[in-house]
Amino acid sequence: MYRFKFTLFIALFLSISLMSQNEENEVVEITKTVQNYYDGYIYRDISKLNKAFDTVHGTMKVPIKQNNNITGYKNVYFKDILPIWGNRKKLENRILENCALTILNIDIVDATIASSKISMKVEDITYIDILSLEKINNSWRITNKIYVTRN
Repeated sequence: MYRFKFTLFIALFLSISLMSQNEENEVVEITKTVQNYYDGYIYRDISKLNKAFDTVHGTMKVPIKQNNNITGYKNVYFKDILPIWGNRKKLENRILENCALTILNIDIVDATIASSKISMKVEDITYIDILSLEKINNSWRITNKIYVTRN
């Protein structure tokens, strides 16, 4: 009986260790995706942006404003907005030095979908993004984004 309990304990321990290790690996990969988004955005690097986003079906919720009030959100495809982000005027070094990315949380479900909340400071604006991610062809991609800005 002791041998069975010990074997069961070892099996459970290894199972939990493997689950933890797998989840840690997924967190590392999602962090790389978010970092590609941030680097692509601040350095105006379209190749990093393309690594981060689902450029086929992914969308971003963009506020619809009337009289300075948000009245709703519309979907804009990443394939349409990434070239705009990648071709903006380069940020000056003094601005780049003050940019910052903070990943506030990552939540993973079954190693296939995830969400991440990030804070991204660019110049005098801080973006708070909520990102939906999916594992597509074995790579994490941002498939949806909604955000608010803080000055």
